[in-house]
Amino acid sequence: MQPVRKGRVSLVETATDEIRSQIVNGTWPVGSRIPPENALSDSLGVSRASVREAVRSLVHSGLLEPRQGDGTFVISDDDSAVALRRRLERAELSHVTQVRQGLDVVAARQAAKHRTDAQLAGIEAALARRKAALAAHDAETFTAADAEFHVLVAEASDNPVLADIYRSLSAALREELRRAACLDTATAAATDPHSRLVDAIRAQDPQAAVDAAVLLLAGHVRDLALPLDD
Repeated sequence: MQPVRKGRVSLVETATDEIRSQIVNGTWPVGSRIPPENALSDSLGVSRASVREAVRSLVHSGLLEPRQGDGTFVISDDDSAVALRRRLERAELSHVTQVRQGLDVVAARQAAKHRTDAQLAGIEAALARRKAALAAHDAETFTAADAEFHVLVAEASDNPVLADIYRSLSAALREELRRAACLDTATAAATDPHSRLVDAIRAQDPQAAVDAAVLLLAGHVRDLALPLDD
C-alpha cells in the first residue's frame, strides 16, 4: 500500500480512495478483515483519525462492515452493486418479479448452453438442499437454498453482468420467496419446474430450460397473486 500523498485533496478522501482500491483489486477480498486502524495509519502515513473517517465512509457506502469485538470486514467490492442492492431493498416485490420474468428466461437458456460440469454440480447440490429443507419443512433453509439455486443458474450463464445482477438480487429473491410462502406450495416431484430446469441444463437443452423457467415463474406469479400482464 502506498503512503497517502498530502496535497489539495484531503487526507481522508485520499485514504478512502486507497483503501477502496485495495478492496477492488482483491488485496482484501470480500469476507476478509481489513488491517486494524493503527496498521492502516502506519502504511498510509496518515493519522488514525483520518483512517477512522475513511473507514467510516466506506462503511456508509456499503463496502465495509464493523463487527463488535472482531474488526472491520469487507462485504462488497463494488459500489454499484451496493447501490443496486439498496435500491432493490426498497423495491416492491411485484417489480422484482417483473424483472425476474425476463432475467430468469435468459439465465436458464444461457446456462443450458454454457454450463460447466462443476457449475452443474453446484446447481444440483442447491436443488438437493432445497428438497431436503422442503422435506424437513425448514422455511429458512428452504428459502436460502432456493435463492442460491437461481444465483447459481445465473452464474452458469457465462454472462458476468447477469451473474452480478442476480447476486445483487439475492436478498430481494429471499424476501419474494418468503412472501410467496413457497415452502407451502412447493413440491419435490420430478414435475417441479426446478427439477425440470436442472434436467434441461444437464441435457444442455436451451428450449427445455426456457420452458421450465416460464413454468417456474408462473408459479411465483400465482403464489404472489400479482397482476404482471400489464
